[in-house]
This record gives sequence, C-alpha cells and structure tokens, in this order.
Amino acid sequence: MAPLSIEMSLKTKRLANFPIGRFAPMISLCVLVVSLISMPVFAQQTNFVASLSGKTLSPPVSTAATGIAKFNLGPNGNIAYEIDGKNIKGIIGAHISLQNGTDLAQVFNPYVEINGKSEIPTGEVNGQLSKGVITANDLSGPLSGKNVTDLITLMKNNSAYVVVRTQAHENGEIQGVITPSQGVITPSTGTQKQGI
Repeated sequence: MAPLSIEMSLKTKRLANFPIGRFAPMISLCVLVVSLISMPVFAQQTNFVASLSGKTLSPPVSTAATGIAKFNLGPNGNIAYEIDGKNIKGIIGAHISLQNGTDLAQVFNPYVEINGKSEIPTGEVNGQLSKGVITANDLSGPLSGKNVTDLITLMKNNSAYVVVRTQAHENGEIQGVITPSQGVITPSTGTQKQGI
C-alpha cells in the first residue's frame, strides 16, 4: 500500500508545482469564448427594411416610382419609421399590410393638412414621404388591441408589407415586403410628420 500512496503523493506534488496562475487569464478567456459560442442568442431584432417597387404588387404595376421604408424598434417598445419615395406623385395613402391587403397600420395620414389646406394627393415626391412612430394605438385590422410586438413578429416572418397608394393606382403603386436588416437603420424619431 505504501508504493501507491507514494505514487499519488508524487502526482499531487507535480500538480502543485504546475504554474497554473500564469495560465489563469488564458483559461478564463477560453471558458468565456466557449460559453458565448454555445449560448443561444436572445437578442431582439430591432431593424427592418422594405424596398418598394411596382414589381412586387399582384398584378405588377409598371411604374418608375421606387422607395425604401426603414423601421427601428425602440427601447420603449414602439417602432420608429421613415419612408422615402422617388418619382412618385398623387399619393393618397400608405400603410403596412398583410400580403392580401389587410391593413395593419397607417404610415401616411391621408387627411394631412398643411397651412390649413389639404395636401392630398401629393405632388411628385423625391425624398421623404413620411416618418413617425407606430404605437399599439396605431395598429388596426387583426392587430387592433394587440401589442407592437405582434407587428414585429409579422415583420420577422416576412409577412408584413408597405404599400403606397396613389391616384393612378388606388390599390398600390409601389410595395415591398418588410424584412429584418442586419445593418443599423435609425429612422428619425418624434412626432409624425408628412413630407410632400
């Protein structure tokens, strides 16, 4: 029994002489990297974008008009948005909808007045069409009475669209599916404004 205890005592002594303190920072870093790699990602998708054209409508619309819509989920749970258009005129409204056209939220007020006078339909727009913030109170259709997170779920699943309607195309002249964006998109926030 003595030789076995001597052998164990030598192994313990070798471990005690191992300069582990010198390698502790490296070991800690490796453990941290491995835990971060294996940890599931719980980060909330916060940026979304939609490229707008006549091609994505059904049936497609032949138009020179294009646009881009940017959305950002803020820390307060509301969605800031900004919609820019190019070569589009006679705008009578814009909304977020399902593919079948069911309205989910207005993103352009069709009753806007500037200097006490109605400016709908718009003249030609080459720049900002609309910007604002979507709250739970702005949701309509199947999302009425629900939370903004329900709209975010549709955006994550590529199930929500931006549609811009004009006098010439009352059902929509340009449209685009809202998709998650990996880039940082930060539309201006604040009160809703209309650019015309």
